[in-house]
Amino acid sequence: MKILMIPSWYPTPQMPMLGTFYKEQAEAMAAAGAQVAVIYADVNGRFSGNGTHVFTENGVYTILCQKLNVTPRVERGRVWQRTAMLRKAFRHLCREWGRPDVVNLRSSLQGYEALALCRREQLPLFFMEHSSVVLTEGENTAARRRLTAVMQAAGVNACVSEALRAVMQPIADTRVIPDLVDDGRFVPMPQDTGDTFRFRAMGQLRPIKGYDTLIAAFATLCERTDRAVRLEIAGAGALREQLQQQIADAGLSDVCRLVGIIPREETPRFMNGCDCFICSSRHETLSCVLNEAAACGKPLISTRCGGPADIITATNGLLVAVDDVAAMAEAMERMLCEAERYSPEAIRAETVARFGKEAVSRRLLAACEEAIAGGAVH
Repeated sequence: MKILMIPSWYPTPQMPMLGTFYKEQAEAMAAAGAQVAVIYADVNGRFSGNGTHVFTENGVYTILCQKLNVTPRVERGRVWQRTAMLRKAFRHLCREWGRPDVVNLRSSLQGYEALALCRREQLPLFFMEHSSVVLTEGENTAARRRLTAVMQAAGVNACVSEALRAVMQPIADTRVIPDLVDDGRFVPMPQDTGDTFRFRAMGQLRPIKGYDTLIAAFATLCERTDRAVRLEIAGAGALREQLQQQIADAGLSDVCRLVGIIPREETPRFMNGCDCFICSSRHETLSCVLNEAAACGKPLISTRCGGPADIITATNGLLVAVDDVAAMAEAMERMLCEAERYSPEAIRAETVARFGKEAVSRRLLAACEEAIAGGAVH
């Protein structure tokens, strides 16, 4: 089976951390026995990337097309540009790699472009939604109209969590296939954290991640406990200065740090270096980082922000309300006392069984085969 993945974001030379989970899933499907190609059409004015790069990495034939946006104020113009880029890249793909049996669209953000290609080339479509836009955008918005158009055309629809499924199921039948965790890379590693209890979090420094609430909760925790505790938040983004000022104003500079971007190859060690991993988001479609920490055997705390409700169980952690400083502080205090009661082996075993590469890859390939059997997009 030959699968063409069309992701809505993907690693580029300028932004190597962008969409790494798409890349890892493409590689996992290739390792599971499929022939996999990726075409990523990137239209953007934020950097100077321009041109087409073709390469094969970890068994995945990749065409990365980058173009400076010539219609920066018109979203429809971006769609036109990406549609033309996809069409050109597809011709190259067919010459050099062969014609795919099915298109796997990842996120509806490039839905119109993928639909145009599938209709032109008479290809079946397996659509899988990841974007939190589905949760944050209301009915009758451009995002919902695009989602509806894609779902009504696709042979198989899927999403990464029950929170997304609740929105999508009324449009068309939708199954849940979670993002996978690379259980070969994210493994328990011996770490010596000393007497200090370390909470860690990871994600872009944006309002949706709720780090202002997390820092406020940590300040409350520090007032309540005499134990040595630290909070370390990895990531970069527009809120860095604001969050740094919040840390300073709360008198936490010695125990709370924004540690910047952690390179992907160092992420397993970062996860292993904590005693508890936290997601404080306001919206999440799933949360890859929670599963990566759990694969390392770490207990978790998360807000009830969507997808994490599919991850957190009695085996691995605690759920709290979104933007509730008191509840987050209470959960952190509870974890100080109870973290040692969680079994790293049980946490990892449950995570691998539900979200491991083999388990998820089987479901992805089955969905592709079902889409092929249903025929081309009309």
